[in-house]
Amino acid sequence: MTPPSEAQLREELTHYCRVAYERQLVSGTGGNLSARVPGREYILITPSAVSLRECTPEDFILVDLEGRNVERRDDLVASKEVFLHTAVYAARPDVHAISHLHPPYCILFAIRNRQIPLVTITAEVRLGATPVVPEAPSGSRRLAELVRDTVLAWPDARLVLLERHGVLAIGETLRDTIDVADLGEDTARVAHMLSLSSGDETKRIWDVSVRDEPGMHVYPGDPPIEMRRVRAIADGDLANLTYLALGVHTGTHVDAPAHFIEGAPTLEQIALDRFVGPATVLDLRGRAVVDAAALRAHDVPAGGIVLCKTDNSALWEQPGFQEGFTYLTRDAAEHLIACGVKTIGMDYLSIERFGSTTFEVHKLLLGRGIPIIEGLDLRAVTPGTYTLVCLPLNLQGVDGAPARAILTR
Repeated sequence: MTPPSEAQLREELTHYCRVAYERQLVSGTGGNLSARVPGREYILITPSAVSLRECTPEDFILVDLEGRNVERRDDLVASKEVFLHTAVYAARPDVHAISHLHPPYCILFAIRNRQIPLVTITAEVRLGATPVVPEAPSGSRRLAELVRDTVLAWPDARLVLLERHGVLAIGETLRDTIDVADLGEDTARVAHMLSLSSGDETKRIWDVSVRDEPGMHVYPGDPPIEMRRVRAIADGDLANLTYLALGVHTGTHVDAPAHFIEGAPTLEQIALDRFVGPATVLDLRGRAVVDAAALRAHDVPAGGIVLCKTDNSALWEQPGFQEGFTYLTRDAAEHLIACGVKTIGMDYLSIERFGSTTFEVHKLLLGRGIPIIEGLDLRAVTPGTYTLVCLPLNLQGVDGAPARAILTR
């Protein structure tokens, strides 16, 4: 097929800008479209502050892949998202058209930091994964970098969600981008309606802590939990009172750097925002170990909290401590550090291989100031993005503490 001329591309942009507006994928002066000019290192992009329904062929701005105007224009300027577009074109030569739109149902999932569930056969075949780009200021270089990194990490993704912002549809043609955005919006609408009708929306809190009680799993060498009644109303006392003794690494708990590094920060020196915020539950089941290769198959959020759902979660059903639990390897820890995660969580009593004498994974993570949450129970949680609230006891000068951890959505 003969590539379109620049004049034809301007006509196509005009047409699909209006299609996007008529399909209610944008409103007001929101959204921006662009297309690569065949045979040249330029793109045409919509102007700033002009509604897509009113764009004419003469309105589109010719810019290079650095976002600089190629032709002098005094009447219009390129969309403020020009760097977002040029970053994708520079990184992905196979992309020839981009539509940045604001479809409302897609935005519902973008706000939740969740991919759109593939609830229909069509969506499973034609839509595929819809990774979420973390929030960054609109029009910023930071947003452009995050989008670029996402489209490189997800080469098969055609629709990318921008947290609290909208979507980015990429493709060979402008028609491809509008069609995939339309399909994404329809799929998101059906998924949202399905969640309302099934009652899933009513469940917003998942307790991912294990029960602290006598007989529970305790790491070998740690003190068992002790609970005994020291006052009882039944015995004539004015109130019931229970004595409790346990190690700070009992059940669901937090490891502070001081756990394995002498002189490192103790629990009270860790900011609570390390344990509260967006958390991504990764599906790592079916693996005896979690290595860097396993993590690279997932979108590990920079600056976020990562919780590993492994076969360990099923071990809580077994009687007594289980030695053959899934653990993280050294290169997995190095990958998480490189990704810039702020906290890592594991669904058994240690993140380290049982029997380790070096504890290199603990030392790598804690040495970089990355606290570890151990002893999570993720059986009832589907992989995805949630908000984690994990508050350790406010103990002073210690190397860790038991915690109550919940996920909310």
